[in-house]
Amino acid sequence: MSSAGDVRRILRVGDDPETPPVSTDGIQESADNVVVESATDFLAAAERVDTDEIDCVVTDHVGSGFDGLALLESIRRDRPQLPVIVIPDVSEGAVARRAVAADATAYVPRTSENRLSLVVDAIDDAVPEPTDGEGQVRMPINDRTATEQQRLKERALDEAPVGITIADATAPDEPLIYVNDAFVEMTGYEKEDAIGVNCRFLQGTETDAETTLELRDAVADEAAAAVELRNYRADGSPFWNNLEISPIRDDDGTVTNFVGYQQDITERRETEAAIRRERENLRRLLDRVEGLVSDVTEILVRADSRADIDEMTVERIGDGEEFDRAWIGEYDPPAETITITEDSETSTEPVTLELDDPNAASGTDVIGTALRRGEVRRFEDVAELESPVGGASTSGEDAESAGSGVVIPLVYRRTTYGVLAVYDQDPDAFDETERTILAALGRAIGSAINAVLSKRTVTTDATFEIKVLLEDQDLFLPDLADRLDGELAYRGARATDDGSVRFLFRIDAGDEAAVRAGVDRYDAVTGMTVLSRAEQECTVEIVTAGTPFVTILSGYGGDIQDVSIDADGLELAFRVATEQNGRAIVEDLESTYETTTLISYTEADEPGETPQAFRSAVESELTDRQLTALRKAYVSGFFEWPRESEGDELADSMDVVPSTYYQHLRTAEKKLVRAFFDA
Repeated sequence: MSSAGDVRRILRVGDDPETPPVSTDGIQESADNVVVESATDFLAAAERVDTDEIDCVVTDHVGSGFDGLALLESIRRDRPQLPVIVIPDVSEGAVARRAVAADATAYVPRTSENRLSLVVDAIDDAVPEPTDGEGQVRMPINDRTATEQQRLKERALDEAPVGITIADATAPDEPLIYVNDAFVEMTGYEKEDAIGVNCRFLQGTETDAETTLELRDAVADEAAAAVELRNYRADGSPFWNNLEISPIRDDDGTVTNFVGYQQDITERRETEAAIRRERENLRRLLDRVEGLVSDVTEILVRADSRADIDEMTVERIGDGEEFDRAWIGEYDPPAETITITEDSETSTEPVTLELDDPNAASGTDVIGTALRRGEVRRFEDVAELESPVGGASTSGEDAESAGSGVVIPLVYRRTTYGVLAVYDQDPDAFDETERTILAALGRAIGSAINAVLSKRTVTTDATFEIKVLLEDQDLFLPDLADRLDGELAYRGARATDDGSVRFLFRIDAGDEAAVRAGVDRYDAVTGMTVLSRAEQECTVEIVTAGTPFVTILSGYGGDIQDVSIDADGLELAFRVATEQNGRAIVEDLESTYETTTLISYTEADEPGETPQAFRSAVESELTDRQLTALRKAYVSGFFEWPRESEGDELADSMDVVPSTYYQHLRTAEKKLVRAFFDA
């Protein structure tokens, strides 16, 4: 005992010795007759030990923090008998071996559920309480009886978190003379079953012969060795063993024993094997689809129509080296049908599948599920998918080797345009990673279909014309219209790259002040400019941070025809290329605004060149600046006589000097006149 008399002085060391449960307070409250001090600095702890007033050290060991094992090794150089209890943050073999080699009094991993009681028990064993109130000097380990020494050392070995075995190198076949508790727990063999035999009883049919030969050579050469080998538990289950053996020599240098440290690394080996398999799968997948994705992407860029997309995509996928067959179908939501338009294996007329037909083949169930969920669906047996589309159905033994297939939805945002079906003879094809890539390919095809159909909106009148009424308290335009004496007449809108929307309106001249006040009144409004003034009217540009209905229509290729605004709401008329896009726009409007009322939904079927097509052709020739200059000049009355606006005002609204504005305007006028006379 220290000179303090009837108390035991404990030094608690670590980065934060006040952290429960093995804190200074925790030890103080759980152990009798102790005074607990703390230290967070290595040198301070070493100096405190040097005073010879400390009876026991309890130290943390953190891989990225306080090095308790270094402190233990430092203490052992000057005070080899001072009890040192180590609390490591991880239970690793290397840490345990280092603690045992430095003669740690006790080893209590931080992961132990009852680590406080284990630490207190170790303190009581190492520094017994004084009896009869008399001080007691601690007995060094070399002054204890041989039995006591053996018990302390065995306890340290038994409580180590890694398997420890000791073999007798002087006896025939090097039998084990000691195994610890961790070895018993890891292997399932009881101590009485392991003692007296060579540790090769852990080997089995899948134990690598070269690895065991390496161990035998190390023993024969009286050398250390470290290997990873397949061993077997008592119940016959295999595990991976990280085994290290070291010779123990007597004072004459003769090897008397071999100590073995064993750790179950099955989980690590299985993880490594899984990573290797995943890498191999990814390599195979990249080899399989890298060229396909590149080719299909190029097809989508070149295609001018939905028919081109269907034909070239199916031809590339179905006739390529990656897969065996492909077909593509158009989706008709109202009829709940898929019409197969292209099939790499047949050249027959289009085939229509009724997805809601209860008598249809089972393959249509998977197609319907893929469409409803918007996800790739896999067929375990390709025969299921062949049956509903007129392919050669397989059965019996042939069906088991028919391969597999997937159905890929062709979607853009919330619009589904159809499905792409792909087949492969390999029944294990289309794993999760490959399905993810094919799903992305389906979205790319859907986007390309949307683009070509949206292009048709501005080149032909064979489209759908839709009119809806929007009502929502966040719509500022109806409130603004209600505050005006005259009409808020829509003259155009343009979305910009930064997400803002620029509206052009004609208003009564007397309402200019009310419109200007909208910049402060409405959060959505970021700017307002008067483009022209006449005696009775003026043209204004209102800039918003973003307007959902403009963004929604732009995303689906919708073209705004007119916007009527009054106090009751906003009536929006627009045109789209397909019924699917029209339905998707209406659904998005319904989910965005409080009330969306469908007023009309009609199909225009006039073929050929149209005014809309002419306008599209002219716009394609103009730059954004030229188009903006022309539009602002038109709606602001620049071309009227007398002029309602001057070029200087319009130049200011575009943030350019007048000369630049006139240059844009003259160029736009020239292109417009040329298009008219050359048409």
